Amino acid sequence: MSKKFIITENERREIRKLYSLNEDDSLDKNLQKIFNNPNVNLSDLDKTEKDVTTDVSVDKEQPDNKEVEKSSGETKDTRIENGKVKITGNFDNEQLNNINFLIDEMNKEGITDPYAQVGILSVIKKESGFKPKSEVSYFKTKVARLRKLFGKRLEKYSDDELDELKKDEKKFFNLIYAKTVGNQGGDDGYNYRGRGFNQLTGIKNYEKYGNMIGMGNQLVENPDLVNDPKIAAKIALKFFTKGKSPSEFPEFTSKEDAAIKFADINAGGGVSSHRDSALKASENFEVVA
Repeated sequence: MSKKFIITENERREIRKLYSLNEDDSLDKNLQKIFNNPNVNLSDLDKTEKDVTTDVSVDKEQPDNKEVEKSSGETKDTRIENGKVKITGNFDNEQLNNINFLIDEMNKEGITDPYAQVGILSVIKKESGFKPKSEVSYFKTKVARLRKLFGKRLEKYSDDELDELKKDEKKFFNLIYAKTVGNQGGDDGYNYRGRGFNQLTGIKNYEKYGNMIGMGNQLVENPDLVNDPKIAAKIALKFFTKGKSPSEFPEFTSKEDAAIKFADINAGGGVSSHRDSALKASENFEVVA
């Protein structure tokens, strides 16, 4: 399946140097050949058409955060330090871009405490992996796990009924979220299932946070807008602050304390599984002096 990735100008220069291409050579066409066949003969490279874009479709998985540095095969660590937050986890380019965008947005919102930043990032990591998305199907989830996740909402259903129900994504979400945060049954559960960086759920939340970020009812009318990274970031930060000033946050002394605090906010209470997942996610970041 064709994959698309974005290369930086530095990467473009390194690739040109590695394959002895000049500025007039078609880099995009040549990348297709290079990635499909790393042993491509240099005489096969196209040196006639100038490339015009950095979006390249290739048939190989994009490397995570390592890039070619020299033809000797050495690699350069591209893990990033943004302010006092160091990204130590293994993330792809899309994730890194979104992490840095979130940190920049936090700074704009006055969330400058690096422990608070890591706490928020830790919850987003466990919720969406820094790729805003709609809540996925539970088709492969075991019934025992479903009961643990959704408790009383599934009490009246037998294991066999749940096995059948989870096969239909729409019916399943309409049942699970039938009355969640303002939903009124019908297709509300499916339409306002979890989305975005922090899996916003329920029509009243879509309405509330749409108003808070200046979009009015647009999120209610078009819920998939919550999966736009820029919109998702604004929603997530408003959700974690509940619209209050960051100065009202506790004075955190560790990334672990912050991860627990924001996991509780996101889950609506102290749920051990959410805390454990956030603490695990916090291992992808360090606070530096």
